[in-house]
Amino acid sequence: MSNLKSKALMSFFVVTLCSSLAACGSNESGGVEDSGVNDDGDLEISISTWGLPDELSVFETLVENFEENNEGIKVNIIHIPDDYSGKMNTMLAGGTAPDVVFASDGDFGAWAKAGLFLNIQDKVDNSSINQEDMWDSALDRYRWDGSVLGEGDLYALPKDIGPSVMFYNKEIFDEAGIPYPDPEIPMTWDEMLDVAQQLTSGDQYGIGPLWWEAFLWSNGGDVLSEDNTEFIMNEPDAVEAIQFVSDLTNDYQVAPDSRTLDAMDADQMFETGRVAMVFQGRWMVPTYRQLDFDWDVAPFPAGKTGEASGWSGSVGYAINKDSNFPEEAFQLIEYLAGEEGQDIQTELGLAIPTYKSLSDTDVFLQPDQRPANAQAFLQAAENQRPGPWTLTPNNQWLDHVNQNLGDVWNGERSAEEVLNEIKEEVDELLKEGNPEIFE
Repeated sequence: MSNLKSKALMSFFVVTLCSSLAACGSNESGGVEDSGVNDDGDLEISISTWGLPDELSVFETLVENFEENNEGIKVNIIHIPDDYSGKMNTMLAGGTAPDVVFASDGDFGAWAKAGLFLNIQDKVDNSSINQEDMWDSALDRYRWDGSVLGEGDLYALPKDIGPSVMFYNKEIFDEAGIPYPDPEIPMTWDEMLDVAQQLTSGDQYGIGPLWWEAFLWSNGGDVLSEDNTEFIMNEPDAVEAIQFVSDLTNDYQVAPDSRTLDAMDADQMFETGRVAMVFQGRWMVPTYRQLDFDWDVAPFPAGKTGEASGWSGSVGYAINKDSNFPEEAFQLIEYLAGEEGQDIQTELGLAIPTYKSLSDTDVFLQPDQRPANAQAFLQAAENQRPGPWTLTPNNQWLDHVNQNLGDVWNGERSAEEVLNEIKEEVDELLKEGNPEIFE
């Protein structure tokens, strides 16, 4: 995953969890040793998280409710606001990780393959968790059968699912006299390009940075073969999509180039009216609700398949295999991932709850707040897939792809040339890093 994409995911998965009770504190260096029986005779379990202050109050309520409903259990927080993955890798390897581990869908595969999490399928099956009501894409990305991700038993439960859509500045559209994008029917690539060209002038761009996965999938292309054993981005539909993404910046100049983005990132450009349309996830809604202009959302543009695509993000709750209190740890997970926890969490507006029935209610849609077309997120949650970083436990092959795509994004080389050139190397890295897939 590119650095920009990684930062985008982390901005979504920002969650701070703490109790206002004296027994609950934030700690950046604790671990399993933060669990046990305290002086009051209460059992203490621990959970890791990353987070920002504006999310604290919602999660204080979550933990307070859990503790009230589970007398004798207190929750200690291991707050890791920076370099979460790196520090958690160290803690997991050193046996100091918490009882419950926040695992982004990008980290989950490697940690599950390393045997660091407990299999929780039986616990889930015998719990109040309604698996049938959950978004399949949210639940299935936390399955692992020992060889293939997305299959087998559950090793985590999803906290939520964060689909991505196209945000647009309604005031820029109004000033140009251009109709808003259809709330349900995606624009074609040609329609998007036409609108973007009309909205590009001076230091204003029609569209912001582009997420190549959405264009690839909606054009009928893919990253790996169906069995994940071969890199196939050098096939015609995929090449066409990647080249189109590059051309939007380098030939049509309707999207900012890397130098422009070094000075001002995508969010800042949208927030300051420098781009009319931008691709982002549900996690940006709380931030964008503070903007002083009107905006809304619409589906991603669609290639030759005619269907909008893209990726959704997610975080899972997993139980550390070294936890001394797996039953109590699951009680916490069951509450956080359950209907009551989801209901409270959804008020924040960061993501779609994992329950479909809750998603299609005013708890999530929040009709008195932007965006007006919140239904677009439900459509996206139904159709979008996990990002390509969830395909395999070891993603060195994907890092190699993204590194080489830099020449395409800068307009220095064609998509066809680069993708054909790296195929053999990517296939080798894929097999070396994930031999279990080939057995």
